Amino acid sequence: MNLRDVYNYYSRNDIQEFFLRFGKNREVVGVFRNGSYSARPNTFVYPQDVMAMVKEGALEFHSSVERWSQPMNLMPDNYDELRTGWDLILDLDCKNFEHGRIAAETISWAVRKHGIKNFSIKFTGGTGFHVGIPWESFPRKIDYKESARMFPEIPRQIGLYLREFCRERLEKSLLRKFDIEKLAEQTGKTLGEISSNSSDSVIDPFKIVDIDPVLLSPRHLFRMPYSINRNTGLVSVPVKLSDLPDFKRESARPETVKVMLGYLDRFESEEASILVTEAVDWYIRKKKEEEKTTQKKIIFTRAVPEEVFPPCAKNILNGLSDGRKRSVFILITLMKSLKWKWDEIEKKLWEWNRKNKPPLSETYIRGQLRWHKNQKRDILPPGCMNEGWYIGIGVCKPDETCGLQKKNIKNPVNYPFARLKRKKPASGNSKSRV
Repeated sequence: MNLRDVYNYYSRNDIQEFFLRFGKNREVVGVFRNGSYSARPNTFVYPQDVMAMVKEGALEFHSSVERWSQPMNLMPDNYDELRTGWDLILDLDCKNFEHGRIAAETISWAVRKHGIKNFSIKFTGGTGFHVGIPWESFPRKIDYKESARMFPEIPRQIGLYLREFCRERLEKSLLRKFDIEKLAEQTGKTLGEISSNSSDSVIDPFKIVDIDPVLLSPRHLFRMPYSINRNTGLVSVPVKLSDLPDFKRESARPETVKVMLGYLDRFESEEASILVTEAVDWYIRKKKEEEKTTQKKIIFTRAVPEEVFPPCAKNILNGLSDGRKRSVFILITLMKSLKWKWDEIEKKLWEWNRKNKPPLSETYIRGQLRWHKNQKRDILPPGCMNEGWYIGIGVCKPDETCGLQKKNIKNPVNYPFARLKRKKPASGNSKSRV
């Protein structure tokens, strides 16, 4: 996008008038081509303020999540004094536009489930979306404290709560549209990077679409509605929920955008009270559970022989025609967890690949071995009940040790303990060694 197009877009009266309305009681800054911000604090007072920043080189505009009584007087020691409120903005960050759309629909479902009808969605101008709930919808006091002063802790707790509330639905929605190999390809990540260690999940959906409210901090900024995204040249345009399924990035070109929809301008007083109550209660319970939880850790002191591998692993090792890429991840994580030496893992993987019909490419195998070898964190194999893994590729044939159809084993790494009849730790932080 050339500078003349930028100048022509921001010189429009409808754009300038919207910026002035939306920027009222907010900090507003310009963003230059290199990503740096204009001088802070700053805000819009007159329409010509917009063009003044553009002439200085601003390509896009960001505004504060917080509302301020005197934005131009902000100093580190007066935030609580000048803050009059805050909006909840959930930033759905992803590499793939379709992933962002799915996440926006899922978050919208979660918000509506908590009785909130007045929320806003806007395209970021890139691949993601911003889902927002206006300050006017939140109760003015939470636990007898002024909620305006409870930033960023309250919006952070709400964000974390909504994240967990929609986790399962987001995972299912992504897998309904794409298989796990396609998701890995679209995100440029390995199967290991997007898979979940939970026995109830196939993928960690937040490795596909990041919803990270922990990043909320004082004077946090986000791209303003109707601002150009300097990286794509597209506009961060508000979108109706009903239009989201058919929304296309091309409709956000500056020359076609019209200011027809507001953002965070619809609200019902204290409409978000139920959401706040549920989120705060959930966060308190979560903290208590974390304090009570004691880690029971399984420690292998020597390699577990192949003859006591679970049936699923043995079936994989016979060679496959389908699910081979998923099986690479399963075999490597299982053998690493069962204390196999790295040269033994490599030898077994190459031996297994020769049995596949057809074998995976040598480049793929080498790449996966290299990635897993460099991982410093422990990665468990996927849980047994994940349909996208063992059941999905047809290798789940539970035996008596598994509990047959009851499937008492939750993860293949636990199978050798049941098979070898090792005692489990009695309680507390005790550790089991094999």
